[in-house]
Amino acid sequence: MAELDRTRWIELLSRLGGRDPDLRQLAELQGAYSEAHRYYHNVTHLRGCLKLCDALRDHFRQPDEAELALWYHDAVYRTRSDHNEADSADWARRFCESSGIGAEAAARVAELILNTAHGEQSLEGDAALVCDIDLAILGFPAAAYDDFEQRIRREYHWVEEDQFIEARLAILRGFLSRAQIYRSAALRPVLEDSARANLRRWVERWSQRAATAPPLRQAI
Repeated sequence: MAELDRTRWIELLSRLGGRDPDLRQLAELQGAYSEAHRYYHNVTHLRGCLKLCDALRDHFRQPDEAELALWYHDAVYRTRSDHNEADSADWARRFCESSGIGAEAAARVAELILNTAHGEQSLEGDAALVCDIDLAILGFPAAAYDDFEQRIRREYHWVEEDQFIEARLAILRGFLSRAQIYRSAALRPVLEDSARANLRRWVERWSQRAATAPPLRQAI
């Protein structure tokens, strides 16, 4: 099982003025990101986000707060819920306030997490970077993106095929309709074109599957 980095966690909290003396919070995050239903939104995804955070550290105004937001951004992930980001933000806020990091930093971290719902609001600075890191997979090489789509389908295994395809197409087309998928100057030039190619390819693929998907069963 993939594990979160204990040393990294301790050092981050130290820089922020926080504490997790018995590492109970780290254990809770490990448990959350290791839940059985997480085929994509898991420890591997979080570690990938943190790796990108390291690469972009000089672009952040508050790099440690941005990193903490990434630690928590998918802390709560339930596929039947539409308020995962709010719940994750609340978890992060409560920990910040109880661990010594403080209410002001807690509010900023929570706001960064809320933005990872990826609405169409205008974002800049650290908020744009955190969101772009979360969405980086969209612009990864085709094989990695294909694996991502398959893992998302597994997370929503309980949804009927035609219903899932309809919802998934709406999401992918929504991103394609945006003037810019990535909001940060750091990642947009690197990932924008490949993200659009991946999204277009899977719009076509899901559309083809929709034509052959069994109809949604009707209740009698």
